[in-house]
Amino acid sequence: AASASPSATPAPTPKPKPKPVTVNVVAKPRSIFVSEGTKTWCAAAAVQIVLNANSRDPDTTRARQARIHRLQVEATTRSDSRNGGVGPEGMVTVLNRLGKVDYELKVYGSRSAALLGAAKAISRTGHPAILLAWRGAHAWVMSGYKATADPLVFKSATVKGAYILDPWYPRVSSIWGRSDGPGVYQDAAEMRRNFLPWKRPEGRYPGRDGRFLVIVPVSR
Repeated sequence: AASASPSATPAPTPKPKPKPVTVNVVAKPRSIFVSEGTKTWCAAAAVQIVLNANSRDPDTTRARQARIHRLQVEATTRSDSRNGGVGPEGMVTVLNRLGKVDYELKVYGSRSAALLGAAKAISRTGHPAILLAWRGAHAWVMSGYKATADPLVFKSATVKGAYILDPWYPRVSSIWGRSDGPGVYQDAAEMRRNFLPWKRPEGRYPGRDGRFLVIVPVSR
């Protein structure tokens, strides 16, 4: 009997090509935005903005922010903040206590790695992240980004900038200048100017000094 004819070799599946992407998980930033109630409440305001972004019923009241600040102070240890204020771990504790989305603190060796890590977390979960800006003195909410490619698909992807909700708005800083309105895109130059490595005047922080800190969502 004649042998069966060999089957045709299937054509290889074409690999996707990298292309620029824009991601923003907050459609109406002004509806969830809150300015910090005092010039030292950026951590509370940033957490409040994130909680609002992750909720169907945003609370933008000062009373809510005051409660968040109080809880953050209670949750912050000496190693987390050496000046008696609010530290990143205290922010994470309150985010996880009051919200339905889990967050954790990540520390990166470079700005590009930190922005890429934040972008991946945002795309993976659909929730915003928090950048510790101004050498750790301030908190920015990152709701999205522009990148050279999808960071969840391409290892070569680079984040070019981020969509930011800055609790300092509408204030003007003598050091950092005028704050932009909620949801404004900050390009690479602005990220280099504002998102700087951790360096606090009150003392050393092993594991943080010279690095970039981001509070990222880890669950949907």
